[in-house]
Amino acid sequence: MSSKLEKWGYETHRAIFDTGTIEHFRREADRVAQAAGSACVRHLRSRSEVFDELALSGSFLRLLPTGVSPVRSILFDKTPAENWPVPWHQDLTIAVVEERSVSGYGPWSFKDGSPHVQPPLSLLENMATIRLHLDETPAGNGALRVSPGSHRRGKLPSDLLRESFIEESQTCECQAGDVLMMSPLIIHSSRRSTAPNRRRVLHFEYARREDLDPELHWFE
Repeated sequence: MSSKLEKWGYETHRAIFDTGTIEHFRREADRVAQAAGSACVRHLRSRSEVFDELALSGSFLRLLPTGVSPVRSILFDKTPAENWPVPWHQDLTIAVVEERSVSGYGPWSFKDGSPHVQPPLSLLENMATIRLHLDETPAGNGALRVSPGSHRRGKLPSDLLRESFIEESQTCECQAGDVLMMSPLIIHSSRRSTAPNRRRVLHFEYARREDLDPELHWFE
């Protein structure tokens, strides 16, 4: 993990993929979204060989700590018709195949019919998220906002994750082909787009293999 990612909880890598590759990913993202009938498509790797290969590609793995595996993958596809705000939050859950009673894991929830669980803080602290932008994402088109350094505060109660409690925030504007890396523990949000356009983002979360409990069967 780079010193900037460790200190601030996020960093941007510009132009990781060229225009032709991004156009290929856009076509695949549109196919997956259309097949799923949703603007938020979970378990992306199981729905697309293209994105399964991408999650394990050298382009991504060279940005990540060694010894990690993808544990969650999502396509977000905001459009003028599907333009939703996301309040301040942390990413605290991982998708698994089935619910099991395992010490240190919980509470449980279901998203799109799949069980999700909050793993121990020690696992979350060593995770990393890659968000590949397929479209220009300025502040007016739902760019992610983050609270720098907030990932070092651990799991926070929901009453601290309100606009009035966020002392400092940074808007992470990105171009098509840019990668935003972040800790899932960083406090982040996105506003409703004021100049809505397509805003397709591929979201991949990675955890250290040594941290994954063998009693749980990970979805991805």
